[in-house]
Amino acid sequence: MVSTYLSYNLVNRDIKGSLNRTASDPLVARQTEYFKQNIGKVTTLEGFLDDYQLYSYAMKAHGLEEMTYAKAFMKKVLESDLSDEKSFANQLTDERYRNFAASFQFSAEKTDLQTDSQQARLLEKYEASLAAQSDTLEAEAFYYESMIDKVTNVSGLVNNSRLMTFALDAYGIDGTYYTKDHLTKVLTSDTSDPDSYVNQLVANGAANAASFLKLAQAFSFNADGSLSGATAQTAAQKEATVSLYVNEEQIYVTDYYRQRERAYYESKISTLTSVDELTADTRLFNYVRTAFELGSMTASTFKQIVTSDTSDPDSYAATNGGDAWVAIAGKFNFASDGTVESGMTAQGTTQLASTHSGFATFYDDADEERKEALIDLFKTRIADVQNVDKLLADTTMRLVLQRTFGFEANEFSTRDLKRALTSDFTDPNSFANKSKDTRLIEMSKLFNFDSEGNAGVPLAPHNTLTATMIAKQFVINEVRFLSANEKTAAREAATKKAEVYQERIQSIGTVKELLADREVLDVVIGAFGLDPKDVTDDFLKQAFGSDLSDRKSFVNQQPDSRWAELVASFNFDANGNLTRETMGTIQQRGETMETVNKYLRQTLEEAEGESNEAVRLALYFQRAAPNITDAYGLIADDALMAVFRTTFGFSDEFSNMDVDQQARIINENLKLADLQDPAKLERFLQRYTAMYDTQNNVGASSAATILAGGGGTISADLLFSLAQLKA
Repeated sequence: MVSTYLSYNLVNRDIKGSLNRTASDPLVARQTEYFKQNIGKVTTLEGFLDDYQLYSYAMKAHGLEEMTYAKAFMKKVLESDLSDEKSFANQLTDERYRNFAASFQFSAEKTDLQTDSQQARLLEKYEASLAAQSDTLEAEAFYYESMIDKVTNVSGLVNNSRLMTFALDAYGIDGTYYTKDHLTKVLTSDTSDPDSYVNQLVANGAANAASFLKLAQAFSFNADGSLSGATAQTAAQKEATVSLYVNEEQIYVTDYYRQRERAYYESKISTLTSVDELTADTRLFNYVRTAFELGSMTASTFKQIVTSDTSDPDSYAATNGGDAWVAIAGKFNFASDGTVESGMTAQGTTQLASTHSGFATFYDDADEERKEALIDLFKTRIADVQNVDKLLADTTMRLVLQRTFGFEANEFSTRDLKRALTSDFTDPNSFANKSKDTRLIEMSKLFNFDSEGNAGVPLAPHNTLTATMIAKQFVINEVRFLSANEKTAAREAATKKAEVYQERIQSIGTVKELLADREVLDVVIGAFGLDPKDVTDDFLKQAFGSDLSDRKSFVNQQPDSRWAELVASFNFDANGNLTRETMGTIQQRGETMETVNKYLRQTLEEAEGESNEAVRLALYFQRAAPNITDAYGLIADDALMAVFRTTFGFSDEFSNMDVDQQARIINENLKLADLQDPAKLERFLQRYTAMYDTQNNVGASSAATILAGGGGTISADLLFSLAQLKA
């Protein structure tokens, strides 16, 4: 008879090959193929339980073969809400039931037309689009200011669409409906001649006539289109046009607007001779009112403040506005008659700096409030939206979409926006993808409407249940071998990491993004019982780049099948993009792979047990021991205890001792944390097989009996639950 030590090592030294040989057995291959081909077709719990081949395959995979007959009991297990600690499966002491329930998803995934993560990304994009507007305005203004002076005749302006559009936008004119001939006639009109083309537009009440008159007044062209001066616009005309453009085009005041207003104020303030000149210039007066939070204060009130004697307690500023108004008076150098003090400018360097600082602080306050109000309104209304039609019918939400994705008001019809929003962004033939418009594609990614326009199930690398179970398992693994004093702090730290994972995993859209976020990926690695510290970025890149259907791919060649299961748990396609094809009905791709791997392992252990029971026990210990959290977990499993007793030379009577005493002896002889280390676990099992051979314990209970719970018995909590079902 071949020794246990040798038999175990023959199987274990190439465990991957041993499992492949098991998988190639004709009966096992047929059963496995049936499971893989049909599990995705099942849509209900009843359908699963009624298909004996599927049901029994899964039960055996999870080591629950002896409970296959108890369908009523297993139905309650599978109906359990694993997020509820008081649910049926979570209340059972045997974790195999919770793990079995976790590998299936019989409760439908919740629909959500926009997840919190998607909404956050949309609003971030909204903010970014507003911030980018400042750069866009600056670029357009720079182009205009640079090129308008190079125009030598009216044709040079009219035929340059970028320049002409800038000028039309500045004066609030939509150039879509006007010909070049019309624009030429406007620009070459003599605005002082009542019979000129532009003045006749005004006289006849033509659309946009007043705006066209202002446009004509902003340029210096002769009737023949030539320049009437050195350039098409004077410096003042050009400055006014750019200022109007910025005010017209910006949704909210931009930083570029702040820079321009500061430069304008600084260029003018030193040239003023009186306060009346300041208040007569709208831009200057608005700058001052903003800087000192004066609201809509009138010019006359402002004049009385800044002409007050700051040393006189009975001055207008002191008696009407107290210290605040006296301080404002001190920011200017105006005499009591409103003129600038002799030998001074309206503001000195320090006074000017204070004014600039105030403007920079307060210039966008009103718009920030408007923006926040719009965002809050969007959040409130999107929560009540049930379908895409209601979304597009709401002017507020449609405005947010328009600004976020850079649509013009009438650029897309409601029909096309609806088709884009109901597009599956993973489908290359969807409307959004076929449009090739990145704005529509990006928009389709930030909502979850189904093809009918109703709220659908969000697509993420991990669905809600998978993410919940990974987060939970990560915390369990992080505190498994810690003392009571260490566990509290460690659990808090692990919980924070798990929460970060659950939040960020929803916004990851590609394998590349996942690999770039080791904080998220390390939680998943830890949840699978693997050590992130031992994993390089290059290893992960190769693992996620593997073809899971190819047995010879990198990840499938790893001795530890958990790596392939980890990769399979994500909803990524071969190109590293999100896909719905990996999503099953009651079982996801990762869970299906895990079930098959567990079934093959169980079958291998059973086959080895037919010729040598001790080899089966060793293989079982190798698989189960890393999940033990304390000595009591070892005591609760008869098969694991059989291995422990043999390894350390204890008799069967050891199990009759007081449980606490058993736990103390186990801890004295075996450091359970070492079982997490594959090398140390392997040395332990080599000792076990050698001790088994030495003792030649032919009278020991069979492995099959022990693994079935010892003489075929069922734990007390299971009997109680079964009794309740019968009642």
